[in-house]
Amino acid sequence: MELDPIYCAEQIVIPPDLADILKAYTKEIIRRQPEDLLEFSAIYFANLANVSQGMDEYLRPNIDQLKHIYFSVKDNDVLHTDHIVEQCLDAGISKATVDKVFVLGNLGHDSMVQPTEFLVLLLTMTSEGFSEVVQGLFEVFGENSGSLKTETFLTLYEFLSAWDSEVSEKSVAELRSNLAATETVSFAVLQQNELLAEKLAA
Repeated sequence: MELDPIYCAEQIVIPPDLADILKAYTKEIIRRQPEDLLEFSAIYFANLANVSQGMDEYLRPNIDQLKHIYFSVKDNDVLHTDHIVEQCLDAGISKATVDKVFVLGNLGHDSMVQPTEFLVLLLTMTSEGFSEVVQGLFEVFGENSGSLKTETFLTLYEFLSAWDSEVSEKSVAELRSNLAATETVSFAVLQQNELLAEKLAA
């Protein structure tokens, strides 16, 4: 790759995706605390490149597909990745979309995973809006009631940290404290919650 010499600041062109890529990469480093940073980085960016090459096949999953998968796996605390991938493909979710989940969650392809975490990561691909994704938690995991046990919601909400940097351990702890007196929670209740109302309205 030939590089032209840079003589002035005006020659520097920053790729539009650079900030998002570095932000996601840095977050994974902090989250995973790898012993070998170079090896981790090589694997991380190799996986990212593989997903990018398959983006032509990437299609947003929908809520009905995720509900279908959830009903198939909800009785399992953990599943082998092969099984959860099979469920996703059976529901009509493309391989490129599934591969993107592995990159987003930095998950190993030959490992045991929590199916709920995998589904939450898939859910983040249904919309770019935070409010729609949080509402989706209740649509997928709330079954027909439209509400969730508070502890269940908080567990699912914490999985969003792989997608939204504002969902930090501190913010989850604050929300946990705020909702301590409630046994169940609904999306309508969260829209009125002092910690989430502004973010859900954005």
